Amino acid sequence: MCQTDLVLPKRGDYGKTQRRLERALEPVPDSADAVLETFLTTVADVLELDSSCWHHTDPASGSPVSSSVVADPPGSEREAMQYEFRRPDVNRFSELVRDRAGVASISLATGRRPARSLRFREMIEPAGLQDELRISCKDAFGTWAAVAGFTRRPMTEDDVRFVAEAAPTVTESLRLANAAEWAPECGGTPPDADCGPSVLILDANDRILAADAVARQRLELLPTQAPVRLPGIVAYLAARARWDATAHSASARTRTPDGRWFVLDASAMDDVPGNVAVVMQPASSPAVLAHVLRSHGLSVRERQIAALLAQGQSAKSIAANLVLSPWTVQDHIKAIYRKTGVGARSDLSSLAAGAGAA
Repeated sequence: MCQTDLVLPKRGDYGKTQRRLERALEPVPDSADAVLETFLTTVADVLELDSSCWHHTDPASGSPVSSSVVADPPGSEREAMQYEFRRPDVNRFSELVRDRAGVASISLATGRRPARSLRFREMIEPAGLQDELRISCKDAFGTWAAVAGFTRRPMTEDDVRFVAEAAPTVTESLRLANAAEWAPECGGTPPDADCGPSVLILDANDRILAADAVARQRLELLPTQAPVRLPGIVAYLAARARWDATAHSASARTRTPDGRWFVLDASAMDDVPGNVAVVMQPASSPAVLAHVLRSHGLSVRERQIAALLAQGQSAKSIAANLVLSPWTVQDHIKAIYRKTGVGARSDLSSLAAGAGAA
């Protein structure tokens, strides 16, 4: 179908869809998955979405930590990572994170010649689809999700502008949903089999060459998508360590479905090309607190002061350490308590403990 045959949305269609989305996300859905499901369902008609997928991300690093799909998106996770790291292509998520809007389509990125994109030519077009729209859901506090929507028509500049205008609403809802999911009342952390690090070694095809017993137990805690057996976060970090020319290693924090927080570090091994070592260990309480405070919308300075408060430091001591006036510190403390909903410094520590710190 050529573009002149398409019935494109009118300006009013975008406005109506935007208003429906705002109503649907107020109040904020009770989970980050529900936020993205609501968003994609609401915009499906105006964008002619065929299928989609999304990855929740570690807000600090932007690394995907879990994934979901709607309908039957083309390609596989391993193929997608080849285009992301190993083979040249447009609209890589690592680039969208740095882009101001964080929204792009293959059609527009290639000057209306989508076959210039390997991903389109080899994965999307054979599935009978016309375009891919990518969204990096990011704000001043972190990157919360990466979304890909596959469409039955080429995207227009109006489509991308509409999504870019809707993205802040979706991102804020994602952040607030994460804050609710990580709240103390959601439960503590089950005891871990070993509080130290665990190690597994992967070959170039992500087969496990070696792993200690604790690593195998912890892998079972991480979500996977059939038919792939290796958890998505492990596969992503391994691919980045293996193929990303700008990084010999990659790391991310993640929370397992049963409430445990872990830090994963993947490093390329020099002895055998393609082999990667993945170290997984429980996250410290300060690391989890910093992660959770992002979801509550605390600034860098507020997170810094909150961490010191949680360590038991007084406002006077914090002012001296950070070379700030006591009044400035007190203003920050008031903002910290207001944004997190806690009433005392001891409650800040419980945010990390209750959110699942080991």
